[in-house]
Amino acid sequence: MKKPLLLMLVVIVAAGLLAPAAVMAQQRNVTFIINTATVPDSIKAGALISITGAANDTSNHALTGWGTGALLTNIGGDYWSTTLQFKQGDTLNYKIRVYPTAQNSGWEENVNGPLANTNRNFFIPTKDTVLQPQFWNNGNFPSGKNIGVFDKPYTTVADSFVSVYFRVNMQGVSDAGAFGWTAADKDSVGVLGDGKGGPDLDWGTPFYLTQEKSPTNSPTAFGLPATSFYSARLRFRKSQVTAGMDVAYKFRLGSGWNLGATGRGENLSDPPYGGTNRHFTIPVGLKDTPLQWVYFSNTAPIARVNPDTCIITWNVSLSNAISRGGYSQGDTVDVQSGFFNTGVVNPRTTYLRQVIGFQYRGVDTVITKVGSILDYQFYTHKYGQDNRENYYNFTYNGSQASEAERRQVVVPSKAFTIYDTSNSVVSPRRQPVFPNLRVLARKVRVTYTVDLRAAYYNLKGGDTLNAIQGNTNVYPAQKDSIWSWGVWINGPAVDQWDTWGLPLVQDTAHKMWDDGTHGDKLAHDSIYSVQALYSPDSVGLGDKGVVGQVFKFGIYGSDNEGGSGGYGNNHAENIVDTDTAYTIASDYGSINPAYYKFWDYDLHRPKTPTGITELPGVATTFKLEQNYPNPFNPSTKIEFSIPAQSQVELKVFNILGQEVSTLVNESLKAGNHVVTFDASRLATGVYLYRIKAGSFVSTKKMLLLK
Repeated sequence: MKKPLLLMLVVIVAAGLLAPAAVMAQQRNVTFIINTATVPDSIKAGALISITGAANDTSNHALTGWGTGALLTNIGGDYWSTTLQFKQGDTLNYKIRVYPTAQNSGWEENVNGPLANTNRNFFIPTKDTVLQPQFWNNGNFPSGKNIGVFDKPYTTVADSFVSVYFRVNMQGVSDAGAFGWTAADKDSVGVLGDGKGGPDLDWGTPFYLTQEKSPTNSPTAFGLPATSFYSARLRFRKSQVTAGMDVAYKFRLGSGWNLGATGRGENLSDPPYGGTNRHFTIPVGLKDTPLQWVYFSNTAPIARVNPDTCIITWNVSLSNAISRGGYSQGDTVDVQSGFFNTGVVNPRTTYLRQVIGFQYRGVDTVITKVGSILDYQFYTHKYGQDNRENYYNFTYNGSQASEAERRQVVVPSKAFTIYDTSNSVVSPRRQPVFPNLRVLARKVRVTYTVDLRAAYYNLKGGDTLNAIQGNTNVYPAQKDSIWSWGVWINGPAVDQWDTWGLPLVQDTAHKMWDDGTHGDKLAHDSIYSVQALYSPDSVGLGDKGVVGQVFKFGIYGSDNEGGSGGYGNNHAENIVDTDTAYTIASDYGSINPAYYKFWDYDLHRPKTPTGITELPGVATTFKLEQNYPNPFNPSTKIEFSIPAQSQVELKVFNILGQEVSTLVNESLKAGNHVVTFDASRLATGVYLYRIKAGSFVSTKKMLLLK
């Protein structure tokens, strides 16, 4: 009996000794290799590139959430790498994140991960693993917006070719005035070189590159416009090249090398090769390869010289921010200035303090340039993160799309005050409003409404609503068709962005209604509605568990709300969750009111509603006349008199007392006036019209017969 007991003891001891090793064996090294050639910025070795995400086992892995993540190290050119340990058998969800500045971060677009969600996914294997190189997804890959995990930014070709991805940054020569001389410049960035038998590269015929697009998910995170970058995939026949072979090339503009009308070649000095060309080598294994970005002619963007020390006082009202749920008393608020090299410190942070009521103030010394623009922005700090205000410069005419989301002021002197206190929703000096990513306090049914009349009046004025996505441009001759075509809402507020065009039209959950259903209060009043239910336990499902919501409207399901410009700008609103129901009311086109010039976004009516006309004669009393003709179809005129300048309100109601139209809501001088009421959108029936002018109130009936 002793021998079996001894043997059992040995087995038990051995098992105990092996247990720690077995636990250690469960930890596997995973090496990530990231390529940033697709980032619309000139990423250098000192940049912050990270893998951000989480594994299933939150107690034993290298990534703990979707914050800063694990930083990578540059291993040459656009390549970055890091090795992290994870528990064997665990599932990792992650994304690539780029930090061009401390305040901004470039989240990549969603990908089609193996687990059918929107992240990159990886199942930790039983051995150490080196993953294939992965490119930051800018949303503009040939394979589409949601790429595969290991997709490339260029179309792959048959094994008989080596694909080489060329990329050049034109911002420096643009700043120097050597690019953009003609409208055709953007189509004339090419590359010539020794193609070793081609078929795409040679010294005689240029291969033209394509102007890049802004990232679809992080358009404002980078300092340079994405359109300053040009790229193309060129092919080399494997039968004509060998690993390590040198290839010379050069970028140029136009149709020739000489400066002048026929073309502009790069002006280079390349000491390693003793010549004036660029070079790369065919990679080992004849693998496809992207080349690191370069500046055209090695000309970096010009940094503005800011010689003036200025004392700036910021005065801002947070009344609207508080009422719209983006700011609470006691939150930290600051202004950051100097973006886009408009200040020496980029950005310079100035904290604001409450002085009285909703008024906040901050004073700081900023080194900028008198007579030039200073870019700045307001921020709050809530729930452990910075919240940049929702702001768009509707009159911006510069070349950098992301700069349009900053406030601007022309520096008048070395000591001045800025007042951002206006209640107007279109003023450049309007009050800030902030997103709120707090989890909802309760379930809330939200009714979204949009007044489509802004679109109608712009079309009536002769403007076209161009579709940037989808295929429905709306032309002036089609103005009356928009009521039957209808309008759709898109964005995270209604379960993430759906594809614009026919797929959105077929999505009835995104369709809005003007028939008295789906939260619509009054049928056929040009205000369309849809409802959505939000719940605190819906975080991560279309962001429908948080206060802040983002959305956009489109006639017949196309991305045409921007009109001409305003693309990439969305509606951003906060749900007020003090009750179980809330309404978010919008005017169509308020993301680009500079284009919708026939609509007053402050008064929510046409700028010249129906043509208020002053009639001859002297008004001695307040009076409201009977409309004429009556009955009418579809329009009628209403006359009224006021003996003294007054604030006049003239509204139309249906027989149930529901308001259907505001004809006048402004201060008018003394006299006799007439206004036209157009009822083409209303049904046959009796309507009431009521005037309020000072203490005078009068109501009359009229009959619409169709």
